[in-house]
Amino acid sequence: MNAQLFTLSSGRKLAYAEFGDPAGVPMFYFHGWPGSRLQGEFLHEVGKKRGLRVVAPDRPGIGLSEFQPQRKLLDWPADMAELAAHLGWTKFHGLGVSGGGPYVLACAHAMPERLLSAGVICGAPPLREVGTQDLMWTYRLALWGQRHVPPLLGPGLAAAGQFMRLPVDAPLMAAFVGKMCERDQFALHQPELYRILMASGRVGVTSSVRSVSTDGNIYSSDWGIDFSKVLFPLRYWHGGRDKNIPVTMIERFVRKMPNAKLTVFEEDGHYSLPMLGAEKIVDVLLDEARGAAK
Repeated sequence: MNAQLFTLSSGRKLAYAEFGDPAGVPMFYFHGWPGSRLQGEFLHEVGKKRGLRVVAPDRPGIGLSEFQPQRKLLDWPADMAELAAHLGWTKFHGLGVSGGGPYVLACAHAMPERLLSAGVICGAPPLREVGTQDLMWTYRLALWGQRHVPPLLGPGLAAAGQFMRLPVDAPLMAAFVGKMCERDQFALHQPELYRILMASGRVGVTSSVRSVSTDGNIYSSDWGIDFSKVLFPLRYWHGGRDKNIPVTMIERFVRKMPNAKLTVFEEDGHYSLPMLGAEKIVDVLLDEARGAAK
């Protein structure tokens, strides 16, 4: 579970953490925004139970991974191909949560032959395609701040880092959590799950301002993907009560991909689905991969 560093052919260093079964079937886990490799711990127990070796990389500039200037979404599959070779992996599962979702899509587009399965939980859509008006206010504020008052981004991220140090019952955090749906509130009151989410988020927001901004700008950039030509059977799961990324945004996006399937858990939100539902979702991915291999 400790951070490991891998040097890519470009000389840039990529950090990752390992969870689950060290001798298990390979799975890449792509963290949300803001987040980091530490978020992969959500799958540690599931990985041990289901025989999965889960590797969760920090994206460039996040955590311990080195910054990549002018990064684009489609730069990611090449990094994962190099990391997979380093790990001795020929094929692997891919699972992304929230802001990690587009990175699963990028792999499904660029190297479908390497994937055993591809799943996205509460994933971010391409904002150029679906717009930003329905996003949670904190995301819209961050996007607005990057464009119009960039000097305030650093203090804002520092404040977010301090906010993520608060216990769940602190008045400010309790007020924030209290506006979420019941399932999200329940998930965030699980001590170990809350610890993982906050630790991952603190690493994410306390990375350099340039890195966090670059990582966030990916979502509103041109992804360089013709969605109608993504043929790998991507699986999307989303909460019907997700206030961060409302499911209507995902519905408009997923239908553009001929073999993508969206499953909506009506009572779940943005946090409860990955935090409480990961085991069921992993089981679906494993079953589908076994079926495809027959």
